[in-house]
Amino acid sequence: MEKQIAKAERKVEKNSEEKRTKFLKSKDNRKESKKNKQGKKEKLYKINTTLIEKTKLLLGIKGYYTNLPEEKADNQTIITRYHNLWHVEKAFRIAKNDLAMRPIYHFKRETIEAHILICFMALVTSKYMEQTTGQSIRRILQLLGSISEARMKNKLTGEIFVMRKALTEEVEDLWKTLSL
Repeated sequence: MEKQIAKAERKVEKNSEEKRTKFLKSKDNRKESKKNKQGKKEKLYKINTTLIEKTKLLLGIKGYYTNLPEEKADNQTIITRYHNLWHVEKAFRIAKNDLAMRPIYHFKRETIEAHILICFMALVTSKYMEQTTGQSIRRILQLLGSISEARMKNKLTGEIFVMRKALTEEVEDLWKTLSL
């Protein structure tokens, strides 16, 4: 907060058109406005002392808003659930970034539910792989992505030849750990 106040004070001193800071407010009086060389009015700022005082009074106070009735959840339960919210946010980050899930616009309820199920199953599978191997899903996908294989079919005999790139030791360990 002190840094924000200092930044606001510097802005008042310079009276420049930089990005607005939290504890500033514009001076509305025409008498207080200055005119620059082109004859245009410049914005003047002043410190918003009422907001600073209000912020000082609220320092250290945190509020939680919920739609749960008091009979079902006491204060400690709500705080505990809020503190565990980061797990949900992490899951969404993994789904969006590491699993590259993007929104697909469906119209039928059946396809929407199928899409959600597929995304959720991918998330569950990735979490299982993380817990089983002790590695991040990003690293697991990187290792599994390095596996390449080619299949060729002899048209005369019908025989299929499989050519696989040699696996590194790290990929083999991952393969065995996941029992693939």
